[in-house]
Amino acid sequence: MVRQTTVVFGAAALLAACAPHPRKEGPAPPPAPYRSGPLLVGAWGAGPIRAGTPFAPGAVERLFPGAAVRETVLPVAGDTTTRALIVSVGGTDWLEIDDGSQSNDADDDDAAAPPAITAVRAMAGPVRGPHGEGLGLAWPKAGFDLSECDAGGERDRDTVFCARPGEGTVIYQFGVRGWDSEEMPSSAAMRAGGYLKAIIWAPNGTGGS
Repeated sequence: MVRQTTVVFGAAALLAACAPHPRKEGPAPPPAPYRSGPLLVGAWGAGPIRAGTPFAPGAVERLFPGAAVRETVLPVAGDTTTRALIVSVGGTDWLEIDDGSQSNDADDDDAAAPPAITAVRAMAGPVRGPHGEGLGLAWPKAGFDLSECDAGGERDRDTVFCARPGEGTVIYQFGVRGWDSEEMPSSAAMRAGGYLKAIIWAPNGTGGS
C-alpha cells in the first residue's frame, strides 16, 4: 500500500487501486435529489451523486435542494491546489467533492467543460456506509485491521485511511484523538482514540496503481 502524502482523494485512489475488485452490493438507490434521511455511500456513489455527475455547482445544487454549494480550492502540497465543491446544509459542511482531473493554482480561471466528479468525502450529516457505519463510530466497532489502512499526510495528518478488502471504491477516514504525527498510529492508539471522521466514495478508474 502506498503512503498518502497529499489530499484525501489521492489516498482514496491509491487505496482503491490496491484493493481487490469490489464485491457485489445490492441495487443502488435511485439517484433522486437528497431531501432528508440517511445519506448513503456505496460502490455506486454518494447519496444522489454518481460517476457521471459533472463537477459543476448547478448540477450538484439540483441533487441537494435547499443545500448551499460553493466552489473552493484545497491544498495538495506546498503551493499546489485542486478545485473542489462544498455542499453545506444548515451552515455545516457535509460533502467535499473533488474534480480529480487536475491540480491548479488558486488563481487559475480554467473555463473548460466541467469534468466528472471523481471523489466525494462525506464528513458530516446522517452519513451511512455500506454496512451501516455512521460518522463517529469507534475504531473497535468498525472491524478494520491496520494492515488495511494508510496514514494521512499534509492537511490530513493525524488521520488514517482504510479500505475493506473487496470494497476499494469506499474509503474510511479515521481521526485519532491524542495522535499528532504523520506516522501510522499503533493499534493501541487506534483502540483508545480512533473514530470514523469521514467516508469517501472514489469510483473505479480514478487513478493510482
